Amino acid sequence: MFVQLGIYLGLVVILGPLLFKPWLEAQARRTEAVEGALARSKSMRAEADELARDYDERLEAARERAHGVRADARRDEEASQAKTLAAAREQASQTLAQERHRLATQAEEARAALGGRVDELATEITTKLLGRAS
Repeated sequence: MFVQLGIYLGLVVILGPLLFKPWLEAQARRTEAVEGALARSKSMRAEADELARDYDERLEAARERAHGVRADARRDEEASQAKTLAAAREQASQTLAQERHRLATQAEEARAALGGRVDELATEITTKLLGRAS
């Protein structure tokens, strides 16, 4: 039994620095590398989340600006259409008033021209309708 204990202690003394210490150091380096990779991964994830939030905020701001621009353009177009429509209505109203005045003047001139001939025309119409002279 002392022999076995001696062999065991000898192996521990000899293999410890040659086998176990390098293996434990490799395990520690591997654990450290994995933990470092996890930390970098978490850091990169947080950075990606921050960039995504920033992107979403800028995208929303751009959408709001675009909506404002569209609303302004729509209001400008509606105002332009209203102005054009008002001008067209005003022009139509003026044209209508001019034509009414022109027709009233022509009607008055026709009445004046025919006013002196009313008796003559009445006689002529009566003659043609009745076929005889009165």
